[in-house]
Amino acid sequence: MNKIILSTFTFLLLIFNGTAAEANPKTEAIPQNQFPSLMERAFMRSLDETILDIMSNHGDNQLFEYGRIEKISGNDPYDVSLRVIGFEGAHNPPYKLIRMTIRIPGDKGANYSVLSYSHRLISDKEFDKLTEYATYD
Repeated sequence: MNKIILSTFTFLLLIFNGTAAEANPKTEAIPQNQFPSLMERAFMRSLDETILDIMSNHGDNQLFEYGRIEKISGNDPYDVSLRVIGFEGAHNPPYKLIRMTIRIPGDKGANYSVLSYSHRLISDKEFDKLTEYATYD
């Protein structure tokens, strides 16, 4: 009887222990077909100056809007992949889709680093699709 209880307890411990390890993912993808959450909007706002600095360093001396976080990965430091839409003038075309991945240091560092950066012009149709869920609901 004790062997059965011990075997059952060991089996359950192994099952639940394995499940707990899987519940802590290393990468979190942010759904792009939903409006941004309050947390995403606040985090994007905290990155505004960093994003402008990175854009300027890559030759994109313009403003941006419609920022979205696409995914976050890591565990101190964190890699944040995001996109914004750059514009020149009074929020008019030509629009530029700008994607970047930023490594945000944790306790071990003080400055961010840019892991990737890309930009390209987008059509009005693509602009409409990318901005469908980029603002508040």
